[in-house]
Amino acid sequence: MSEQGRVAIALDVGGTKIAGALVTGNGRIRQRAQVPLDTRGGSRAVRQVLALAERLAAEGDALGVGAAVPAVIDRTRRTVVWAPNIRGWRRVPLAELLERSLGLPALLEQDGHAAALGERWRGAARGVRNVVMLVIGTGIGGGMILDGRPYRGSDGLAGAVGWFTADEPPCRSGLRLPALESLAAGPGIARRAGLASNRSEEVFAAAAAGDEAAGRVVAETAEILGLAIADVVSLLNPDLVVLGGGVGAGAANQLLPRIRQMVRACAQPVSARRVRIVRSRLGSDAGLLGVAHEVFQRCGNGTEFEEERRRDG
Repeated sequence: MSEQGRVAIALDVGGTKIAGALVTGNGRIRQRAQVPLDTRGGSRAVRQVLALAERLAAEGDALGVGAAVPAVIDRTRRTVVWAPNIRGWRRVPLAELLERSLGLPALLEQDGHAAALGERWRGAARGVRNVVMLVIGTGIGGGMILDGRPYRGSDGLAGAVGWFTADEPPCRSGLRLPALESLAAGPGIARRAGLASNRSEEVFAAAAAGDEAAGRVVAETAEILGLAIADVVSLLNPDLVVLGGGVGAGAANQLLPRIRQMVRACAQPVSARRVRIVRSRLGSDAGLLGVAHEVFQRCGNGTEFEEERRRDG
């Protein structure tokens, strides 16, 4: 098969499920697969990732495999250092295990960075040089493209917006917990609305139906996020901020108007006028397309991130 007809195996490992896809060189998802994550984690979850990758590999001529993981990633050793939402995932050599299983080159990417890469390749950020991606769901994370290149930080942790202090101390009972995430991610929104469940979608539905208490929680959430995004805009002067995740994209109609108002009122004025704040165009596919893009860049003939690829070796 010609290289143009080959595909990337893309995996998006989450705290509750593992999604996979075969992605073509022009960003089309040719086939999908998904399994619920084994909550026991550890080697069981690793075997699930390998089995899903093998299943997809049998369906297409793949150049390589990429996995997006909500974790601290050691890109040099290609290892999951720590995945806080997956039990027992510490120092997991996931890329090496994928290569052994599939006989294909493998790479790992932190999930927020993968989402940013996906949106820039085939989503809301196409052609934009300075982009901040915020993924707001059960947690809050993100990634950045600065001057046309992915920016990951010294330890690969750039984009951890959930750790913003948000007027609350990040230390409770001796534990360091993400403050912004505790207020404005899905479970925090549900908690502030007095729900026993973690289902923030119930809060947004009630607000849309006219419930005043739910409406106040939604308005407060938009203001909290708006202030955080205003700080990001003042610091980085981006062209675009993309909101993804079940809350960021799923409730964008209810959140975006107030978020934009807060940014215009509170961010550095020139940066505030420049920036556009939009919802994700790719939704839950952003991470899949982001790691697929990396596979094509590293294993195919791509040149867009040539300098960054040489740096990583």
